[in-house]
Amino acid sequence: MPRRNPNQLRLLDTTLREGEQFADARFSSADRIRLALALDALGVDELEVPSPAVSPNAAAQLRDIIQLELSADVRAHVRCRPADIQLALRAGAQGLNLFLGTSPALVRYSLRRTWSEQAAQIRESVALAVSSGAFVRFSAEDAFRTSRARLFAAFDVALESGARRLGIPDTVGTATPDAVGSTVRALCRRYPGVSLEFHGHNDTGCSVANSLAAWQAGADCLDVTVLGIGERVGITSLGGLLARLYTVAPDAVSRYRFDLLPALDAQVAALTGMTVPFNQPLTSAHAFTHVAGIHTNAVLRSPGTYEVIDPATVGRSRVIAVGSRLTGRHAVANYLESLLGRPPDGREVVAATSALKDCAEDRRLDRDVSAAVVTAALQALGRS
Repeated sequence: MPRRNPNQLRLLDTTLREGEQFADARFSSADRIRLALALDALGVDELEVPSPAVSPNAAAQLRDIIQLELSADVRAHVRCRPADIQLALRAGAQGLNLFLGTSPALVRYSLRRTWSEQAAQIRESVALAVSSGAFVRFSAEDAFRTSRARLFAAFDVALESGARRLGIPDTVGTATPDAVGSTVRALCRRYPGVSLEFHGHNDTGCSVANSLAAWQAGADCLDVTVLGIGERVGITSLGGLLARLYTVAPDAVSRYRFDLLPALDAQVAALTGMTVPFNQPLTSAHAFTHVAGIHTNAVLRSPGTYEVIDPATVGRSRVIAVGSRLTGRHAVANYLESLLGRPPDGREVVAATSALKDCAEDRRLDRDVSAAVVTAALQALGRS
């Protein structure tokens, strides 16, 4: 892993652009403002918004977000077309994230252009954007199904025309961590000192792993969305990536407000008509819930045995569940102490554990039912 200053990491959140490509996303103008403010408060470094060319109101929405005067830089995601670039510039975009497909599939079935025509399009578009003084990133769409030679050729043209960052999107989620690392290292060797941005789709479940591999290989900007929403099954999730980086390079993410993640994930879940997924790192309802007896025994002695991240990091508390047939006596003893206000004796622990296991044989007990079962067991014990 190359040496780096942790502050080199930049998170580009594209919930307001890629996230709106999620099939169930329906953001109003007010929703977009609230999300922009929440993401800025959390500390993301850049916000990506749609091109003003995508809808009649997109230009006004871009201006509204710029007028918030956020700490985060605002970038517009724009095709390599002069008309689209001019629209974004007139709307006041602080930076342009230009993109053009470079893989054989996109060239043949989407762009239908020769390489010389593509090169001219990249050159003209980047130069036009740069002439305005805007920050310009050029992204080679479908980079991981593009030959290394063609990728280099496209990036050579973009940099010669004034681009300041190169985007490497895994557009269909086909890449592996090894492939991502190899490609990013090759780009670092060819373009030393140039900012590299990775955008990873999650079609094969590798987006967080691929983003980590990109950063470890030298990419300094990683794209995310809240809950990972985006086209098809989405991209790297903000919370997932923060959790992953927290465990391998905590200094790199120490400036982000982890405690704001639960509310932000809940906000986007509500806007998309779903609940926070059960397997969402850090913010799932059960992210810090322990059930099995062997787990709860160890966690009660030393939380780090089965918790890689302290729940307090995101303003959460661990839950020691007792409403399962897998519940162990240590969990029950801990529960009884909180219920009784004193350490339970051995007979109480045995009676309560047996009662809970019997009742939970075919179903999971919620908190109220668990309390009722335990109370009844203790009352029966007192009468015996």
